[in-house]
Amino acid sequence: MDGGFYPLSGRKIYAVTVSWQQLVAALGNDRLRRVYAAWVLADADSPDAPDATEAGAAVAFERSAERTAIDLGTAAERAKLTHAGLLMEVDGRHRVARDVFNDVLAAAGNSRPTGVDRFFAQGMLTGIPRNAADRDELLGHLVIRLFGSEDVLSEPEVNRLLSTVTGDVPTLRRALVDFGFLRRDRDGSLYWRTA
Repeated sequence: MDGGFYPLSGRKIYAVTVSWQQLVAALGNDRLRRVYAAWVLADADSPDAPDATEAGAAVAFERSAERTAIDLGTAAERAKLTHAGLLMEVDGRHRVARDVFNDVLAAAGNSRPTGVDRFFAQGMLTGIPRNAADRDELLGHLVIRLFGSEDVLSEPEVNRLLSTVTGDVPTLRRALVDFGFLRRDRDGSLYWRTA
C-alpha cells in the first residue's frame, strides 16, 4: 500500500492510495474475505480490540456476554489485507481501515473525462465547443460515428441520427455543414459525409 502517515490534529492517519481493483482482488479471495470479516466482527478499532501478533492467531473476545473464537488470519494474510487497504497498522497493531471504501469510491468518482468524452453527459452532447481544435475534434468524431462514408441521407434520416446525441438537432446539423463535415445538395434534401 502506498501512502504514509500525515499528522492531523495530533493523530496519525494513514493516507490511503488504494484502487478499487486492489479491494476487489483482495475480497475476491475467499480466505482473505473471511479473515477481513473476522476483523470487522471483532470490532478491531475498539479499545478492547483483539491483537493478532502471532501467525494464525485465533483470538477470543467477549461481546454481549458471549465468548467467541475468531480467526484473524496469518501474518501473510494480514499483510495482504494491509496492502489492499482493508487493514492498517497503527503502533504495531492492526486495525480495520473503516473509511477505505468511501475513499476509494470518492477517488474513482473524481476522474474527469478526456477527449471528446468531456463534451458529453449521460451519452448526450452538452454543447459545441467554441475552441476550433476542440470543435473540429468533436464534429469529426460525430460524423465518423453517425454517418457511413458512402451514405447519402435525407434530412429526416440525418435528424434521426443526430437526435441520438443531442436535443438541438438543427444547431448540430448546421454546425456539421458549416464546418465542412457534411455536405448537402442545393435544396437541403440530401446530405453526405465529406471525409
